[in-house]
This record gives sequence, C-alpha cells and structure tokens, in this order.
Amino acid sequence: MYLKMPTSKFMRSSSEQIERLKEVLETADAVVIGTGAGLSTSAGFSYSGKRFEENFSDFERKYGFHDMYSGGFYPYETLEEFWAFWSRNIWLNRYGLFRLI
Repeated sequence: MYLKMPTSKFMRSSSEQIERLKEVLETADAVVIGTGAGLSTSAGFSYSGKRFEENFSDFERKYGFHDMYSGGFYPYETLEEFWAFWSRNIWLNRYGLFRLI
C-alpha cells in the first residue's frame, strides 16, 4: 500500500496549519489532551479475565456480565449497586494501578 499523493505535496499544504499549531502550543498556559479507551488498554490494563474475576467475581455471579466495560452499562436497580460497582472500578483502575493482575 502506498500514497498516491507525494508526501512533499501533502506537507506543503499542511505546513501553515502545523506552524499555527506550534505557535498556539508555545504560547498556551495549559494544554488539555483527551484520550480514548485504547490508551489504558495499550498500557496493559485488562478489563476482563483474571483481573476482572479477582476483583469483580461477586458482580459477575449476581449480574452475569464478564468484564468491567459491560458492568459500566449495566442497568442496576439501585444507586447503591451502581456506586458499589463504580467505586470499586475507579479505585482499581485509578488508585490501584500498581496491582495490575
């Protein structure tokens, strides 16, 4: 697979935008970067399998889902159940980072 348009042509058409972005970044007080779910997965997080089973087996037995992602969308009957799941999920994936099982 290859580009039909020469790279140099593409770069010339983008150089003004790149230069403008560079100026904005250099003069910004702060930069906020948003990422998607793939970033944590590529860093080695596992949301199913052994890590899920060891930390959410009670939810798996009661509600029948098999990964943390599905648990986030489960229609819990009470707010207590909802926050029981989410507080554990947040603790494990935010504060328990060094317990990558």
